[in-house]
Amino acid sequence: MGCSPWKEGDPMEDAEEPNEGQNGDIEKEAVDQASEMISMDDSEIVILDKKTGSKRSLLDLRWLFKKGGKVIKKAKGQELDEATIEEMKVHERFLYYRRKQDMENLKGTVLFEIPILDEKEWEILEEIQPIRESYSYTRVLKNKRTKDVIYEAIEPPLSEEEEYLHDYLKDTLEKNIDVDRTISGDVENELKLRNQMRKFLAKAGKHLEISSFEKIFYYLSNYFLGYGKIQVMMEDTNMEDVSCDGTNIPIFVFHRTYKNTMTSVIIEDEDELDEFVVNLAQRSGKHISIMNPILDATLPDGSRLNATFGKEITTKGSTFTIRKFKEDPLTMVNLILWKTLSPEMASHLWMAVQYGDTMMVSGGTASGKTTTLNAISHFIPPSSKIITIEDTRELQLPHQNWIAGLTREKKGETTGQSIDMYTLLVSALRQRPEYMIVGEVRGKETMAVFQAMATGQVTYATIHADSVAAIVHRLENPPINIPRILILGLNLVALQAQVRVKNKRTRRIKDLVEIVGQDPVSQEIISNKVYTWNPAKDEFRFSGHSNLYEKIMDREGMTTDEITSEIHNRADVLRWLAYSGRDNYQEVANVINEYYRDSKPLVARARKELAGLRLEKPDLKV
Repeated sequence: MGCSPWKEGDPMEDAEEPNEGQNGDIEKEAVDQASEMISMDDSEIVILDKKTGSKRSLLDLRWLFKKGGKVIKKAKGQELDEATIEEMKVHERFLYYRRKQDMENLKGTVLFEIPILDEKEWEILEEIQPIRESYSYTRVLKNKRTKDVIYEAIEPPLSEEEEYLHDYLKDTLEKNIDVDRTISGDVENELKLRNQMRKFLAKAGKHLEISSFEKIFYYLSNYFLGYGKIQVMMEDTNMEDVSCDGTNIPIFVFHRTYKNTMTSVIIEDEDELDEFVVNLAQRSGKHISIMNPILDATLPDGSRLNATFGKEITTKGSTFTIRKFKEDPLTMVNLILWKTLSPEMASHLWMAVQYGDTMMVSGGTASGKTTTLNAISHFIPPSSKIITIEDTRELQLPHQNWIAGLTREKKGETTGQSIDMYTLLVSALRQRPEYMIVGEVRGKETMAVFQAMATGQVTYATIHADSVAAIVHRLENPPINIPRILILGLNLVALQAQVRVKNKRTRRIKDLVEIVGQDPVSQEIISNKVYTWNPAKDEFRFSGHSNLYEKIMDREGMTTDEITSEIHNRADVLRWLAYSGRDNYQEVANVINEYYRDSKPLVARARKELAGLRLEKPDLKV
């Protein structure tokens, strides 16, 4: 088993004793040249600055946040100054400081060796990828015998003594720790946890080697501040969904490359899974129990959580599905690159947004409705007043004049009334928004949405249906019950689906359909398919006619050629963004805003650069 990770009554010492002779001289010279050194101060491990005589704890993060001093960090071979760090997003800054502190704590210590695979049994599909450098890694494997694809989460193993100390600290901290678990990526919480660990270790008279302390801290921080056994998957940017179907069943993920994939992580104990689901609920600021066994919530990082508790409604035990939140929302450029739609279709949607068409994105579960709706919303002119209404927060807009509405459930007698989507809609209409976006319509709020459309309010929403006929059927029947005449307030429907192209699962907008009117005899809804996806060739076809273009021509006095030119101009700008790899939502928003201000120079620049980019990337074919 090797040496014990901790020694009673003794201060922490280096893992290896200094050698005599030449090695000792080299070490002495290194110590003499060092600007800082580790020492003991009242039983606390500190770093002593040899020039100034100042001291700081080895485990203290606060020195990173001192004002006035310039923090220099080498990340992947580049030094970052304060201005660069300040421009980082909150989560990026947290990862940056965490990585910095990890390097400070480890001092080159290797926590564990990556397990070696049996090449006769396993084929490596994806090599080792660091998640939290030195602490956790992943790789994707294929079993040569069963052909199963496995997503392997690799974390540091604990010895028996480390397991014992981990359990002791976990039980002790559970009763004493004071951190806000509803906040994600807070360095202050990590600092509190480290300090609490040091405090209770000192009380117990335990002094750990660096490697043991860091391994135990890694698991405790995952438990108290992160997502425990699924922390690796939650930090992996390749994940879309993480789900558990019950005890003794591998956790599954939806990987951007390998799709639905089994992982090496299994929750074997029923009580452990119940506790895990309760912890997820607490992290989302909600409650789940036998009395209320279904939970739909938003986690601190914005991910959507759906969970069940116990065996009464899911016979294999508690379950959870987490749809991961993407900090940088996908843009129309991403959708064009993935061939969800063509640049010309995106240009049509852009025109529809600018000229006030009401719109619905319709499709089945996991067809990408909300992603497309969010991408469409980036076309809204920059200064427009926008109100969004959702059950769980998903929409992310680059606009400043934006009110984000969120429903609220009543949690007992002291929290006031529940606020549902209908209440938020009524409130929103009194605030005179230019654009109103509803996450998904499914109940009585749908009537308010269509009444708003009928009065000329530009409104966008998503709905579960796979055709215009299915949309009409859902709207006209319980529990929605909308009169057909109100449905005519809807101008455009984007029908999206999850499909298979060349044996790969992907998403396509199958049809862009305009609601034209109502047949006076049959009372049927008349529609016009503007664009249609051809699955045989995986391409999109324009029908040659659009009511939107006729409306714009009448309003603006434009000719057919001018409308056609405008569509091509916008399509080329989006194509240019795709070829140049500029898919960040802020960059895309800036270009759209520039187009609204002065389109001619932008179009000229885009077409000039596009010619060269097409030669550089002949295989892209956007």
